[in-house]
Amino acid sequence: MAKKKNIIRAQNIVIFGAMGAGKSSLINLIANQNIAETGSNLKRCTLTWTKYVLPRLFNNELQYNIFDTMGIENPELELEPLEYHRSIKNASQLLRALDACGGTNLLVYCVQKGRDGSALRSNYQLFREVLYQRRVPVVMVVTGLEDEEVMEEWWERNRTTLEASEIAVEGHACVTTLKNEAKYEASREAVHELIQRYAAVMPVLGGWKKEEGRISAFMRRLSLRQPNPEDKRLQDKLQKDLQGQCGMKPELASKVANTFTYG
Repeated sequence: MAKKKNIIRAQNIVIFGAMGAGKSSLINLIANQNIAETGSNLKRCTLTWTKYVLPRLFNNELQYNIFDTMGIENPELELEPLEYHRSIKNASQLLRALDACGGTNLLVYCVQKGRDGSALRSNYQLFREVLYQRRVPVVMVVTGLEDEEVMEEWWERNRTTLEASEIAVEGHACVTTLKNEAKYEASREAVHELIQRYAAVMPVLGGWKKEEGRISAFMRRLSLRQPNPEDKRLQDKLQKDLQGQCGMKPELASKVANTFTYG
């Protein structure tokens, strides 16, 4: 009799945010070891996402897959629209990979103290509202708070500003990722509690595009001469959402919507 394969039960956690927000340092905090490269040696042109597998993060039978995304800047700045489009394309590839392995259990929005409010809203809207259609829990981790006597006071001071920017999260943690800080261990415990408390039990597929059935997908591959009207409708809707909710200019929104629709 053939032996049954062990089925690995896993949760997929996506960490997103702007460049320099401390995403890699946050991953090292979660893992309690240096598994993600940090610092100025990271190239801006790196157009890949990275998966970190943590098989024994907590005392349960779950494996945790942490996905570190490329930093996405505020599209309103338009400093490097080509670079922004590339980072969006990378996010598209990540969503497809996540859907292929079951979906997403939790979005972790990593923000750094002192970041611009419009950029905060743009990143939040892209992931929470547009790509996942509010179907995946999202929490916020604020980094760079080692100078705060009580880190949680940052949240109390900025709660109203976040609400005014229409940023709503299920939970939050105010942390430092500097190991030499006395608050480091408390920060790690706070982030671990967020993950355990708010990660969805069942992973969720990306809500921006419905999955095709196997037969229809196969037929489309056989007949690429005819464009799919449904794809065009989804592309138009996504472009509208990107312009209205993320503040993108029409030309850039069109390119991004095309990327997510057709790959």
